[in-house]
Formats: sequence, C-alpha cells, structure tokens
Amino acid sequence: MIEGKFHELHKPAAADRVHFVLQRLRIALLGFPHLCVKTACRRAHRCSSDPNICMGSLGPLVSKDVRDGVDALVWGHLDGLSYDQVRARDPWAVAAYEHWNAKICESIRETAALARPGRNKNGPRPLEAVR
Repeated sequence: MIEGKFHELHKPAAADRVHFVLQRLRIALLGFPHLCVKTACRRAHRCSSDPNICMGSLGPLVSKDVRDGVDALVWGHLDGLSYDQVRARDPWAVAAYEHWNAKICESIRETAALARPGRNKNGPRPLEAVR
C-alpha cells in the first residue's frame, strides 16, 4: 500500500504540480503579480495564469542575487526553517531579496496613492460652483 502511494508521488504529473506550486511561490515572493501586464493578476494579487510564462517574461528583469534569495527562502520554507534561520544561513541573498521587496512595496504604495485619490473632505461642490 505504501509503495503504491510512493510511486504515485513520483509520476511526471505530480512533479509538474510541484514545479507549478514552487513557481507560484517564487512569483508571489518576487511581487510579480503587481508588475504583470495582465489586469487579472494585478487585481487578484497573484498569478492567474501559467507561472512559467510570468517567470519567462519578468524573471530576466530580476538579478541573480534576488533569485538566489527567493530560492533560499523557498527551500528554507520546505526544510521547515524560519525566516531568521534562512537569513542567517544565506545573509547576502536574503538581503538582496529584502532590497527588491522594499522596492516592490514602495511601488505598490505609490501606485495605490495615484489610483485612489482621497475623498473631498468638504463634500460635494454646490451646483452653482459647477457651472
């Protein structure tokens, strides 16, 4: 019984699903849904399509140090390590990721401020002022 379950985990379809999930995790860590040209990804704040396409188009824009930091975080998560433990194990790569993440968060804040201007605190303008 156990051998059958072990064999099923090593089928190509299972490996493809694992790869798909890992790619989505990498995309989420890199903040690609906020940079994507697809409106559905930006609205959902997650990849709404094939993550391999997203990694192929946006991945080359990210430096190798940042990608190494993301990989360290992903593999550390799979090993059951905390963020601080992963940072202690690979400080340069995680620091590059943190720098990238700060830039993404700053971009999101600036875009949100432009997209949603504040309400008029004085209320609607009188009809005479509109004419």
